[in-house]
This record gives sequence, C-alpha cells and structure tokens, in this order.
Amino acid sequence: MLAMALVFFGAPAFAEGEDTSNGVNPAPERLRSGFAALDRPHGIIEGGAGILTLPAAEVCVERSSGCKEGDLSFAAETWQLFRGNVKFAFGAGIVLGLIPTAHPPHDDPEGIERDQTRSYLTFEGTIRYYPIVLREVEWWIGLTGGMVVVDDRFQVVTERDDRALLGPRGVTIRTEGGSLGFATGLAYELGPNWSLTGTLRYAEWFLPNTPAHDSFGDEASLTGPNEVVTLAFGIAYRLAL
Repeated sequence: MLAMALVFFGAPAFAEGEDTSNGVNPAPERLRSGFAALDRPHGIIEGGAGILTLPAAEVCVERSSGCKEGDLSFAAETWQLFRGNVKFAFGAGIVLGLIPTAHPPHDDPEGIERDQTRSYLTFEGTIRYYPIVLREVEWWIGLTGGMVVVDDRFQVVTERDDRALLGPRGVTIRTEGGSLGFATGLAYELGPNWSLTGTLRYAEWFLPNTPAHDSFGDEASLTGPNEVVTLAFGIAYRLAL
C-alpha cells in the first residue's frame, strides 16, 4: 500500500539515464578508467628496443682513406617519468646504440691488425604533452635534450707477442656533445598498470668540428652536427604516487 501511495502522490523517481550521483559517490557511468583516469601523480618507467639511424652522417676513422655515408644501429633504451596529471609528464632517459652497421676503411700500422667498433650513448631529459588521452590509447608529443657520447674503439686482434706484455690491447676515442630534438609516441593499455609503447624521435647531435686522434692517427668517426632518427617499441609500467 505504501508503494502504491508513493507512486500516486508523486514520489520522486529516477528516469533512465538521469544522474544518480549523490555528491560523494559519482555515477557509475561517469567513472573513468585506463589512461583517462590518470588525474593524480604517477611514476612511470619505460623500456624498449629499436633502431637508431644517422641517415646523412659521414662516418670516418681516417678521412684520407674514405668515409661511409649513414649509419644504423640496434638500440636499447629506458626512461623514467613523473606524470603529474593527464596532460603533462617529464623525466629523463638513456639510449644506447650497440651494433652500428657502418664500417669505414682504415689503415693499420705494419704488422698490427686491429678491429674498429663504435657505440652511441645519449642521456636526455624530456617533457611530454598528451593532446589525446582515451581509455585504452593515448598520443603524446614532446621535446628532448641532453648529452651524447660516441665511443670509437680500436682493438688489436693479432696474437700477443713479446712487444705487448703490459697495458690494454686497444684504445678508445671518446667524443662528447649535445643533443636537441622532438619526439612523439603512442601507448596502448594492457592492464591497470601496464601498456605497450611506440616512440619516434628526431634529434640533432652537436659534436666538435675537429675530430680527436689517437697515437696511430685514427680519428673520431663523427664530427659536427648530425641528424638522428630513432624508432623504438617497448613496454611501460606506472604506479600511483
């Protein structure tokens, strides 16, 4: 009888689709999840692998013997970020180019055979802006800048004899410079804390114009400004702070 009376005398009823929030607990349909719910500070760590390319670089170790144009290397990277809200994040990361494919010619001293290898290391800061943030997908753009180190190693590969009793069997020429660029990336939600990532970065490396030399006359492989493009895919983990 009480229920019938409420109906007849205009007791309030909630129409379909009406906001049922009470000022304390939001309506279920208004609850956000995934990337769209990152409205509180989070710490993020990303790890990935890909390729690092220097499409127009002149790679030389003895300019008189000739150079190779361009280089491509397998690269591993890791980034740590602080994301204060849905739209902005900042942090720093390391990219390590391990296996360059360009092998410029060089002349070894008489009676000594050497192998020349090279690696790239960058340590950069970054700031990111997220113009598109959905539940399962987000897209960001950002700036990067920091330090780059190029290591050229010349290692003796001939058998050891009485002329090489002490000291290392090789020498390293280290070149340091700066980097400045921009980046963009996508992320796809895998779970409450995990996501797949894809990143494309373009940067300019600023290295000394005059190459360093070793005692045999070998030179640093890269000089001056160089354009760098990096493509990487990886995985990210985030944790609310």
